[in-house]
Amino acid sequence: MSTDSRLPGWAAGVLLLAGTIATAGVADYFLSNSGYEFLGTYVWAACYAGALLVVWTVWLRDIELTGPVDG
Repeated sequence: MSTDSRLPGWAAGVLLLAGTIATAGVADYFLSNSGYEFLGTYVWAACYAGALLVVWTVWLRDIELTGPVDG
């Protein structure tokens, strides 16, 4: 009996989205309220950039982005 323990793609995407929003938002909130507004903004941007990098690497890297070839 074999079971596949991998998450479906949509579930991994939901976890990535929730983790990104939670991490970026909480870090930005605490840093901004502690007087580090610039650092809070930087951490927020870095979290979202990291999430975009993960999405590119996991889901979008292998997609062929060229149009149809005639001929």
